[in-house]
Amino acid sequence: MDENRASNIFTTPTGRAVNIKTYLTARERNALRSVFLESVSVDPGSGTPKIADLGGPLLEKSEAKLIELAVISYDGSTENILGRLLDGTPEDYDFVVAESNKIGNFTRPK
Repeated sequence: MDENRASNIFTTPTGRAVNIKTYLTARERNALRSVFLESVSVDPGSGTPKIADLGGPLLEKSEAKLIELAVISYDGSTENILGRLLDGTPEDYDFVVAESNKIGNFTRPK
């Protein structure tokens, strides 16, 4: 991670600290966007896009990728952040996803 990149530290509902980037780089944004684009194909005959999978698995995959890209540390550690969130409370997981989604506008703060 770029050591000069700004981040914010939040406290989860269970009192754990989570450090989240304030923006995604273009590379990170593209990696997140690719999760969605993997489920879209275009019919070459009509040019019409077809969405293969818009269900729960896509949502879970996109949330996992967002956490991987946006969260710097959780409860003081950079190790296995997603796994520890998944093994924790739904409130903490949902909080981290919601805060991470706030940088989803993909614009760098001024």
